[in-house]
Amino acid sequence: MLPWWVLASAGGYAVGGLIEAAAGPLTGVAVIGYVTAGGTVAATLQWPALRWHVSGAGRWVAGAIVAGAVVGVTSIALGVVAGLGAGAVGDADAGRAFGADVAGVSAAVLYGAAVGVMQWRLLRRRFTRAGRWVLASAAGWIVAGLTAGIAEGIAGWAVLGAVYGAITGLVLVLLLRRRESETPAAER
Repeated sequence: MLPWWVLASAGGYAVGGLIEAAAGPLTGVAVIGYVTAGGTVAATLQWPALRWHVSGAGRWVAGAIVAGAVVGVTSIALGVVAGLGAGAVGDADAGRAFGADVAGVSAAVLYGAAVGVMQWRLLRRRFTRAGRWVLASAAGWIVAGLTAGIAEGIAGWAVLGAVYGAITGLVLVLLLRRRESETPAAER
């Protein structure tokens, strides 16, 4: 399961890189669209591995989409407020640039946690200690973001997805093993 999970994550987020290559470089608020698109494709590719272990796994993809939308709206709102504040103190152009940066950074920080919470809602029905998923998703996204600069373009996005997939995949494998060890042999 782990190799598939890592490849699915890398491939999904590489789609974010393809969109960036087609639409333009990653700047400010654009990160939200690229990340949500990549996250949605990654979740779609993760679904086949997950569906054998979690009933209702089709909602996994919906969780990624909803998380992207929530983070998008929240990040844009934070960016607008920060931009207006900075524009009131300095010049308007500097305020807009600062607001776009705040939106991009907040999206990067919030995305992993938001996806983790949405997907946790599905996992908690099947796994004890599923709350670890939220921590793994948040930490995975932050660590992945720090490693994405190793490569540029589509390769950078694939690295981001692979790192995120490795961290979350390890936690998922541990959750699956724990559930199997707690299930009586007669029920397996």
